[in-house]
Amino acid sequence: MRIATILFTYHRSEHTRKVLEALSINTQKPEKLFIFQDGIGAGTNVTEWKKVKEMITNITWCDTEVHIAIYQKGCARSIIEGINYILKEFEAIIVLEDDCVPYPQFISYMKQTLEKYVTQPKVYSIGGYAWDIDLPPSNMDAYFNGRTSSWGWGTWKDRWIQFQEDYQLIRRIERTEEGKRKLDIWGADLKNMVVGNIMGSCDAWDVFWSLTVIANDGVCLSPYKSLIHNIGMDGSGTHGVIRNDNCINYNDNKSDYEFVLPDEITVSRECKLEFYNMFSEIHGVEKIQLYQQVLLSWIKKKQRGGKLKKNIFDSSIAIWGKGKICDLLLNELQEITDIECILETYPSTYEYQGIPICGITELPDEVKNIVVIPFFDIERIEYQVRKWKEDIKLIGIDKLVEKIEECLEEI
Repeated sequence: MRIATILFTYHRSEHTRKVLEALSINTQKPEKLFIFQDGIGAGTNVTEWKKVKEMITNITWCDTEVHIAIYQKGCARSIIEGINYILKEFEAIIVLEDDCVPYPQFISYMKQTLEKYVTQPKVYSIGGYAWDIDLPPSNMDAYFNGRTSSWGWGTWKDRWIQFQEDYQLIRRIERTEEGKRKLDIWGADLKNMVVGNIMGSCDAWDVFWSLTVIANDGVCLSPYKSLIHNIGMDGSGTHGVIRNDNCINYNDNKSDYEFVLPDEITVSRECKLEFYNMFSEIHGVEKIQLYQQVLLSWIKKKQRGGKLKKNIFDSSIAIWGKGKICDLLLNELQEITDIECILETYPSTYEYQGIPICGITELPDEVKNIVVIPFFDIERIEYQVRKWKEDIKLIGIDKLVEKIEECLEEI
């Protein structure tokens, strides 16, 4: 199988230099490096642009084919057109941008994975960057998930041909409950990225690659330890926000390495929950609306004389979260059960309304039930709890309010 290595660059000479130097010492160098430099346009640092051009046209450590655009296409258009051009002649690609510095084993990893899964159409994309998530230990070097990564990646011609730069794709995915669920897990941030493209606040091509994979029920492969160090989060790039890079060094030795890769193409429950935890976000306005719905329902039922049953809980409880609803819960529940503590992910005080506040690792053993006020996050919270306690029952405040309705039916 013919695999092409592509580098996309623009006007960051120092970034480009680091990527090229890293490629030149990979355990397997590219047989031929295809380089695409975007053209000069508004906002281009011409001096830097010329330095990049000089650099990429004078590479001696491998064969190259350099394409310099005569006008500024923008990040997304440059990458999409470049990939389409290369895949006319090649069966698979390895893609780098000018801020993704590869570790010595990167090309070896990409070639091994692309060869292994070439006949597996369910596998859409290979990533070289390690997502910053906490998965159980494994004897494998990589795992499957449902989200593409554009920080050093690869794919095959027969999968890329399904790529759709389609602004209606999210709506089509959301037509089914299964589609909505997949978006919640793998792409809760994608809608904002699509809107950003429309509004002109970002120029993201990879949002459509991620949506294509989700729409086709595909999977992606990611390493447990990163083979890419992203140096672009310094404010110099198109998408960059200033933050520390969280990638994990694979190792610093320059010997080749035979990666241990999974044969079974499955995605673990732990992986789904970690990605849901990473990407899922309910914005403040939505949270307020959800809380208001619960409060209105609660007040309406209380006015009709409903009370919670004393046998709802078989042990003392904890409450996850503070605020107005917590105050109401304390007033309601203290009559029917013992409230041991109030839980928070990152406790900032020691007590609330006379009740101790603690993190999940400090949860008293006698607690067997947790009432979750942020019920829209209950799956994420349950995953945190299960890491420490297996026998805990979680009940969302929305479900607890429904118990009042049960009481009313008996009156």
